[in-house]
Amino acid sequence: MINKNIPIPIYYQLMQIIRSSIERGELNPGDSIPTEVKIMNKYGISRATVRQALLQLVNEGYIRRIKAKGTFVNSPPARSRFIGTLKGFSEEMKQKGLPHSTRVLDNSIMPAPVRAAEKLQIASGGQVFYLKRLRFVQGDPVLIAESYLPAVICGGIEKENFEDISLYDLLENKYGLTLHHGRREFEPAMPGSKEEAGFLGITLKTPILYVESVVYTENNTPVEYVEIKIRGRFAVDLVQA
Repeated sequence: MINKNIPIPIYYQLMQIIRSSIERGELNPGDSIPTEVKIMNKYGISRATVRQALLQLVNEGYIRRIKAKGTFVNSPPARSRFIGTLKGFSEEMKQKGLPHSTRVLDNSIMPAPVRAAEKLQIASGGQVFYLKRLRFVQGDPVLIAESYLPAVICGGIEKENFEDISLYDLLENKYGLTLHHGRREFEPAMPGSKEEAGFLGITLKTPILYVESVVYTENNTPVEYVEIKIRGRFAVDLVQA
């Protein structure tokens, strides 16, 4: 259900609910999506919010609109899967010798959104630590990362200053968690809101790369679910070593 008391935008919560229903097979390719009015009445939200959620799902390829007929579920969007080295943003930038910085947009304990709960294998609405960061390289914004961690494994973590420290370093050195492996999925998308586009310094019509990642311990317990929106084009200055 939609929780209006958490910092996750309502349109985004609705988008996650519909997307999860599609991915779980509750809505199959060709099935019709309820009308905007039905969704408004079910969740007690505005038409503009419903439209924003549906537009994002259209942009991500989950649904399609057919004039005078309605909105329908597409076949599952193609996704690229990638297993690579498990590095944090800061470590990766340091290894490349690129100046980087972080701006924390949100840092709080909250009930888990539906998709985060599924990925972390916890009860829907269970407490998670939510960390939203805007990342910069050479002074330019390049990505927005939204991390969710089960609150039970990292008590007090919301008090940390994540503009100066690495989340992965903290999990390993303070909380004794061994980050063993992870899986990332990539797909093309569009910005989900004007605010999101503004943070990345792009327009709503500028494509982005959407990344989902889950990080696990050695015994395959998920410890972090993260959604990343990467600006489609940016430049860095290179110098000879």
